[in-house]
Amino acid sequence: MPYDGEFATGHTLARLVDNPAVRDFDGEIKKSTSAISAALPVTIAPRRGSTRVKRLIAIDGSSVTSRVENGHPGAEASLLNIAAVVIALAGLRELAQMGKSATEPIPSPAAIRELEKWNTLSAVLPGRNVIGKSVGADTPKRFFRQVVHREISGATLSGDHETLLDTLRAITNDRAKPIQCPGDSCDQHVTPQSEPTSCGACGETVYPSDSLRCHERFEDYGSSEQAFTMVRIVVEHLSMVNLIRWFERHDRFDVLDGIGFIMDGPLAIFGMAAWLKKHIQDELTRLHQLSLQKGGAGVLLLGVEKHGLFMDHLEALDWSAARGERGRLEPGTVMAPDVGYIHQHIALRPPDAKPHGQDTYYGRHLMYKSRSGQHAALTLPIVNDQGADPACVEEDAYPRAGDALDLIDELGTHLYKDGFAPLARAHLHAAVPLHRGTEILASIFSDR
Repeated sequence: MPYDGEFATGHTLARLVDNPAVRDFDGEIKKSTSAISAALPVTIAPRRGSTRVKRLIAIDGSSVTSRVENGHPGAEASLLNIAAVVIALAGLRELAQMGKSATEPIPSPAAIRELEKWNTLSAVLPGRNVIGKSVGADTPKRFFRQVVHREISGATLSGDHETLLDTLRAITNDRAKPIQCPGDSCDQHVTPQSEPTSCGACGETVYPSDSLRCHERFEDYGSSEQAFTMVRIVVEHLSMVNLIRWFERHDRFDVLDGIGFIMDGPLAIFGMAAWLKKHIQDELTRLHQLSLQKGGAGVLLLGVEKHGLFMDHLEALDWSAARGERGRLEPGTVMAPDVGYIHQHIALRPPDAKPHGQDTYYGRHLMYKSRSGQHAALTLPIVNDQGADPACVEEDAYPRAGDALDLIDELGTHLYKDGFAPLARAHLHAAVPLHRGTEILASIFSDR
């Protein structure tokens, strides 16, 4: 590792290029041929315009991690912010018509903001060398676990609704899998319960939120950024399920048809909390089928990816030797890659390997070139047998795909490359500016 202020020079590059290990590795790589790279996945044509979505609820989160001054070296904390933004599309559509004639003014940003309502969940997560004053917070990891439990058990996006911990308990039926005891140097396995309990071997407090296993990425000697990120992702996805469950609790399936839920990123949970994937998928299936039984259209939920393998692959597919970038696919093309295509072209695996995303994704991918020429990689929830079959690319495997694509067409924005306005608005409320975020953390610890 270099010293601070020491930078690499180009002296080693020539040696690396001529290094036998580099040449041998280059010879071992299997590269895609032009014929293979030109192959397109199955295209589908979902029925469009079937439901007029009236409101969107977009969920996004952000975090800022920074060193803090508490008198101990390397101490850090993370400021977490999750936003759920409700956008009234009916009013937005009316404003969109303004400015199209000489008699109507262009709507002001303030008029657009009035169409939004939002709620945020915020927390400060302690990292290495930060301990608490309360009982059971005498080590950084214990304090981290205690804070995660406190925040999840108290977090709610509506005052008359369940907390995120209630949601977690409900969708898992209080059947968390056994985990290794979070106590230091304890080899026992414990099963988190609906209330805090103690390990029978070492006496360590075991919180219900320990089932998420975020603490297993906590670092005593380095940054706990992975643990902070896992907490953010789990809270985002639990918040989405929590909001959809509100409509069941208040028996408002009559309005659920007209609401679209938007997640920033794929419908998937990675890492130590990936076991939640099955429970979230089962809960969405239950709510979707219940909506259908009541005469509704089911749950409209889409995960929108701004980056990643599927977006990169879509960009490659849309290149034409004659017309260049984004010159191959016709606007409005909807592609549904099955498991065989994904294994061969996107996430390389042998044909008989376990399907890509089986343990992490509760949604199926669509790749779309919008009518305005923008790209979108979407995941729609797995809520039926067709969707659960990774080889099935029938329209039934992608419930309410037409409504989702209509939203992409209607609310795409050229302010950002392949931008989607609801996510931009959610990010506006969730984002913590780096400098301001570190200032907030500094102010918290300056009084201690």
